[in-house]
Amino acid sequence: MADYLEQGEIYFFYRPKVNVEKVQSLDDVQRLHVVLAPKDGAKIRLFLVGKKRLPEISRGKPKSTAREWMMNDLSGKPQEIGKALAPLEYDTKTRGEQEQGEAIPAGEGRYAIFERDGSSRLAYRLTSPDKPGKAQRELGILPQASYIISVRNPAIDVPGFPHAKPDFPKRLEEKFADKRWIDIDDPKLLDYEKAQLLLIGAHDDLGEEGIEITGSANLFKTLGLNEREWPTDALEGGKLAEPQMQAETLEPKRDRTKGGERGGQAARRTASAAGIAQALKGVEFPCDSQALLEQARANNAPQEVVEVLQEIPSRKFETMADVQKAVGEVR
Repeated sequence: MADYLEQGEIYFFYRPKVNVEKVQSLDDVQRLHVVLAPKDGAKIRLFLVGKKRLPEISRGKPKSTAREWMMNDLSGKPQEIGKALAPLEYDTKTRGEQEQGEAIPAGEGRYAIFERDGSSRLAYRLTSPDKPGKAQRELGILPQASYIISVRNPAIDVPGFPHAKPDFPKRLEEKFADKRWIDIDDPKLLDYEKAQLLLIGAHDDLGEEGIEITGSANLFKTLGLNEREWPTDALEGGKLAEPQMQAETLEPKRDRTKGGERGGQAARRTASAAGIAQALKGVEFPCDSQALLEQARANNAPQEVVEVLQEIPSRKFETMADVQKAVGEVR
């Protein structure tokens, strides 16, 4: 019998690219988020999934697509997570109005974290949609699935993973010792922003794990969102949907450290990520700081964005996540 470490509700959201008008495939998606809401009332966690897609469940010869990283983007109260998923509209000096659409709900269900065969596992079962469609296929969301899951040692660099590092307390840091990865023996390892996980596809039938996940989920109720305001085509019918909510308009700020942006600090990070991503559209990785500046100027990026890029350390960047981490260091 499985030894459960944590159970709760799981939600999947995808964020379309900036100013996208029609979402037709994964190419139109900027981010995939996974939300874990433990039933014990602990912090709700908003995760960012690398390459915008869950790992494949590989049978036979292992595939590179059968593994992926997932990073804690925000931990907090339900309303904080809800605000981080909301749309954002902002004005720039050179490119006019820019809009980052809301994250689209694409699945909800129940999950469990447990230990089996000497490894920690994350498993889920969808309750909505009843029959996954194109949206779920594009994002790799199955009706039910399990993954071998481990936590990265923030003191050891791992190629292909973000350079961001969580601020673990000493008692959690000591769990890693000199290991690159550790199993999840304490769910609090998942609570810290920038904590990074490795997911490896295991099974698409929970019966093979010897577990059963029951119960229902309601992301709108749990996150305090108004269901009538959010697009539900992907959640209810499996169709790729576009943002439809009206964003709150923000005035550009000269001082990037000041407030005034939707949802406080978490939303400011989202806005900055959207602005940086738009400014660097078309950049080829890996690249250096100078290449980032040249791409931003070629895209007529706002002066505020150029100034931020001028301040980041001179080093090699492998992914957009690396850039965003560097931006976070200078803000």
